Amino acid sequence: MAVEFYTPCSESPLNNSDVIPAFVLTLAASLMLVARNVWRIGFGTKKHISIEAFYAVLCFGASAFIAIDLMYATRSFRSGNFEVYSNLAILILFSTITICALRACTLHGPAKKLRRNIHSWVLVLLAISMSGWTYHRVQYLSSCVEVLGIGGILPGVVEPEEGSWAMTDEGANIPLYHLATNDILFEEYSLTADQRYKSYLRVMIHREDADKTSNCHGWVFTGGQFLLKGADVERILCDNHYVIVSDPKPNDIVIYRDQARTILHTALVQAILADGTVITESKWGVDQRFLHLPADQPYSPVFEYHRTNRLNHLINILDSVAQNDFLDD
Repeated sequence: MAVEFYTPCSESPLNNSDVIPAFVLTLAASLMLVARNVWRIGFGTKKHISIEAFYAVLCFGASAFIAIDLMYATRSFRSGNFEVYSNLAILILFSTITICALRACTLHGPAKKLRRNIHSWVLVLLAISMSGWTYHRVQYLSSCVEVLGIGGILPGVVEPEEGSWAMTDEGANIPLYHLATNDILFEEYSLTADQRYKSYLRVMIHREDADKTSNCHGWVFTGGQFLLKGADVERILCDNHYVIVSDPKPNDIVIYRDQARTILHTALVQAILADGTVITESKWGVDQRFLHLPADQPYSPVFEYHRTNRLNHLINILDSVAQNDFLDD
């Protein structure tokens, strides 16, 4: 996909979980730049045109990738003319820094000489900053995929919920999350659902429009109030005494896993037809809610039915006042 500066967030190729390997490579390149230039400042270096050219290309490619990514990553918090001006400011800043860094890549001589050259320190600081940013982005994209429950486009920033928390029946703390995004951009994202799920349009029934307040796990376990991580669903299943069953009934839940047994998706059994066909309902990330057969979803072909004796699937949610009361008791 071609990189365009002003595409909507929902179209951004760099706000997409599929590019995690590109960020990993950029992180590796940044760490190489850090190591190489710390070595140069510490021990000096001789002139070697091919090595200097290699690191110059490495520096330019990594910094350009990060500059474009920074524009996309912050777009949810900018709009109108401010977005254009801030993008230009990012380009000017990175162009200036990159020119200094490229100049530093061609420096050679004894360590004492390199330490006195400001370009050497600019390159070290740039490489450290690039390493920090790309590491953050790898962690963020991986976390978003886990919270939103599916790879692909990430329509905002997943953040911990500060004002509320949740507990299992056994008292284990369950973190809650929300999606920080621009409403206009989220609407643009929601309008592209048919493109993302075009291979499933004939095997699902639309129930509700896209809703950023919860993901699939949050729809089942928090009543649609928050986002939950799949890893925390594991604790809920254990502490709230769910058991795996082979004869699904309405109100059972369906847990989808990958080959490593990691939880990817949660659905709710809504009906069992006369011929035994199971009808499930689930929320696909922060996208729409659908009725579908258990196997007709984009998450995993591996799933199990779970049942509990509880009256419902809702975990205990406390706000900050209730949390203080709980701690006082």
